[in-house]
Amino acid sequence: MIVSIGSLPLASAMAAERNRSSRRWLWAAAIAGPLALLALLMLGDARRQAEAN
Repeated sequence: MIVSIGSLPLASAMAAERNRSSRRWLWAAAIAGPLALLALLMLGDARRQAEAN
């Protein structure tokens, strides 16, 4: 339970660093817990993906 609650601000900060919506990832972390952090790590930076296309 503590890990799930602790992942909320961390997911928001990670999303902001990766140019993604902090609010959406905060909710994703509220639902999925630490799995949202893993998803953010796998997705990477949003701007870099857009420039590659």
